[in-house]
Amino acid sequence: MADVEDGEYDMFDEEGAEISCDEKKGDGKLETLFDMMTITVQDPEKRVISKTGLKMQDTYVAYLVETKPRDEADQASELPVSSVWRRYSEFELLRNYLAVTYPAIILPPLPEKRITHIWTKMTTDVFDPEFLERRRAGLEAFLHRICSMQVKDDIILSFLRLEENWRESVLATGYQAKADSWLKTLNASLRVKQIDPVFDDLKAFSNDLQASIAAVLKARAKLADRVYALYKIHSNYSRIFKDWSQIEDASMAEALRKCALEMDKYSESIDSLMEEEELYAEQLKEYFNYGNSLKAIIKKHEALQYDAEYVESQLQGANIEKQQIESGAAKFNLSGMKARLFGGDTPEQKEAKLAKCQETIKKLTEEVDEKKKISDDFAMQAKEEVLKFKRQKQIDLREILTNYVILQIKMSKEAKSSWSRFKTVMQSA
Repeated sequence: MADVEDGEYDMFDEEGAEISCDEKKGDGKLETLFDMMTITVQDPEKRVISKTGLKMQDTYVAYLVETKPRDEADQASELPVSSVWRRYSEFELLRNYLAVTYPAIILPPLPEKRITHIWTKMTTDVFDPEFLERRRAGLEAFLHRICSMQVKDDIILSFLRLEENWRESVLATGYQAKADSWLKTLNASLRVKQIDPVFDDLKAFSNDLQASIAAVLKARAKLADRVYALYKIHSNYSRIFKDWSQIEDASMAEALRKCALEMDKYSESIDSLMEEEELYAEQLKEYFNYGNSLKAIIKKHEALQYDAEYVESQLQGANIEKQQIESGAAKFNLSGMKARLFGGDTPEQKEAKLAKCQETIKKLTEEVDEKKKISDDFAMQAKEEVLKFKRQKQIDLREILTNYVILQIKMSKEAKSSWSRFKTVMQSA
């Protein structure tokens, strides 16, 4: 890093220098898969499969997932080098499995299937090399985050190493039944009586986070259009200078041709700069989509809390019924009207009803305790996950936005250099 003089340090002095964060240092946590192996996603490959008996084709893209142990001593043991091909749908299956198996964990989002928050010069063709490269980077980041979780699961490891029958091994876990149950619950409109203020604040936070990032991405897309057009229009100077050089003497003509070449370079430089800028936009977009992961956690908690409150309301009803049986008060319903007209229950009938009611109360009490424990355990784990998420978000957003600023400074420096060379050429003409 650059030397610090007089207590001041310009973080932009060293372009491309890694931004160090104390939070990235090890904190004594359990070793994760990401600690043990390097994971890369590369070589997106378009494939076509003809469907049997039909004149139809299934076109998709496969990605090569490669893993290699960080410690060379592990290569011949439990972590050999491996490579498998995976479709996007298999990444989706992995995430769905984890969402059901570890409901309180805030899962990283997958790169989007359809592009949003784009600037007009960016391709939307899902088979275009530029789109595939962005998706490849997004899938790699997804695996890095998944394998950095404090979770040891054979399904994750087999995703990285087992190409054949992996999908069948996931389905064999029976996760789909749980997934269907969760889906019905999450799609229902639930109103809990006692809202947990932590999850209520989290809902507001996720909405505000998405709104803020969406506004930044929208503004950036508009600005990217204008900056791109501004750079490209400089190619007009090149054409004009080339024409102009034909009527000047040798010295000036050569200077104009050099200036034309400089304007061409300046005009073309925006392409690589925008590609780099797009990477930072994709990283910001990841945190926009993280908002949906937070909302899923909130919905799951609401569902668990609603289950507990529903059983609790049944218990309250059973206790009221017990009091009515003990007091002999008739309920205002068909049975109560019959009791008023034809007389109350015999002592034997009353005792049988009371015994049945007490048994119901006992079962409901146990069920309430169980439901509350599940809800409380989920809430405790989810709150811990939210704290970890916010710490990591602070680190990542700091790095993303700082790198974006560094890129803007780089663009300005390159523009200054280009015009300085232009000036030098004209002065020497």
